Amino acid sequence: MLNFFDDIIKTIIAIFTAGIITLGGIFSHKQVETMPVQTPPIQTQEVVQQAESSSTEITASSTAKAEEKIIKPEDKKTEISKLSVASSTPPKTTQQNIPPIVQANATATVPVAQTEVNPLPARIQIDSQVMVGILCYYGTTLTNPLSGASFDGGQEMIRGSGVIVNSKGYILTNRHIIKQPDSTETVDTPNGQLQISVSYQLEHCEAGTVPAGSHLPTEQEIAAINPLIRVPVLGYIVKPVYISSNVGLSDAEASVADFAILQITGLSQSGPTFGVTSVPSSFPYAELFPIDKYDLTGERIVTYGFPGDVTLGQKDSFQTLTMTGSVGSVTKIEVGDIGFTGVPLVIYTNLEIFHGRSGSPLFWRGYVIGLTTFYIEGNRTESGSVASDAIIKALQGTDYLGQ
Repeated sequence: MLNFFDDIIKTIIAIFTAGIITLGGIFSHKQVETMPVQTPPIQTQEVVQQAESSSTEITASSTAKAEEKIIKPEDKKTEISKLSVASSTPPKTTQQNIPPIVQANATATVPVAQTEVNPLPARIQIDSQVMVGILCYYGTTLTNPLSGASFDGGQEMIRGSGVIVNSKGYILTNRHIIKQPDSTETVDTPNGQLQISVSYQLEHCEAGTVPAGSHLPTEQEIAAINPLIRVPVLGYIVKPVYISSNVGLSDAEASVADFAILQITGLSQSGPTFGVTSVPSSFPYAELFPIDKYDLTGERIVTYGFPGDVTLGQKDSFQTLTMTGSVGSVTKIEVGDIGFTGVPLVIYTNLEIFHGRSGSPLFWRGYVIGLTTFYIEGNRTESGSVASDAIIKALQGTDYLGQ
C-alpha cells in the first residue's frame, strides 16, 4: 500500500514537471504562516547564509506558485496570516482574528498629534526608482508521511514587492516572500485523499525596477485610470541579509511584524541581455519616517507595488512584473504591547490590495511609513501595514536604513 501511494506521488510529479498542472492545481494551498517578529530592546536578527544561485536554472518545468498572506476567521489568534492561492500579496486578515493590541488614537501611550507642537513634515517627491519588483525561486520537496519517501517537487516562484531603503542597495520587503514555511497539501488518489508534506528551499531571488525617468502616477491618475508601468527586466540578484524573528513578542505582535532585508549583490542571468550591465555604486532610496508623534487617522496614503493579478490578466509570463498604485487613507493605528510596547506597529488602511503587493511601501507625504503586509479576508480594501516605527526599532544597530 505504501508503495502504491509513492507511485501516486511520482505520477503527480511527472505530470507536474511536464507543465500540465502546477502545485496550485493539484493542491489546496492552505499554508499557515507564522509572521515574524523582533525582540526588544535589541532585536533578534537571523543572518541568512547566502546560498549560491548561479547553479539554479529555470526550465520549462518551472511553475508559478501563487502566494498570498491572508487572515481567516477560523484561524487561531496566534495564526492570523495564511498563504492562499494568488501571487505573493499582502496577507488577508480578519478583524476578529487580530487581537487588538493598543489603538494609538485611543490611548495615552501614543499621544494625539497636535499641529502646533508637531507640524506636518514638508511633502517630498517619491522617486519611482526606489520601488522594486521581486521574484523568488524555491525548490520543493514532497514527502509521503505514510512511507517517509521524499521526492523532488520541482520549482516554484513567489512574486512580491519591495522598496530600496539604503544607497548600498538594501531592500525592505515582507518576510513571507523570502521564507516559506513547510505545509501539508491534500492530493486526491484512486484510494481517497492523501496528505503530502511540502517543504520549500529558497534558491535565489531576482529584482528589478521600472525604467529610469518613468512618470510615477499621481493620486488623481491612480484613482482615474491607474496606469501600468512594466519592469523591463529583473536585472539584479538579491539575497536575504536580515529576517525578522518573533522572539520576545506577544502573539498579537508576532502575527503582524513581518519584514526582511534583501541586498542587491550582482547581476541576474538576463540582466546584461536587456541592458543591465553593472551594479550601480549607489542607489536612490526612500526614507522611513516614524509616525509616533502624529495622529494619521483620515490622512491620505498611497502605495506602489507589483500586483500579480495585473500581469496574469494580460496573460503575460509570471516573471513579467508591472507596477500599479493604490490610494486610500489611514483608518487606525495600533501599538505593540510587549516587544513593541508603545511603538506604532500596525497601520490599518482602506487601500485596495491585490496579489503581489506584499512588501510594497506605504507612503504619506512622500515618506515611507509602513510596509503593506495583509488585508482582511472578504474585503481587499481593509488592509494593514507594518509601521515604520517598529521596523526602525527592530533595525537599530544595523546599517540597513539610510545612506
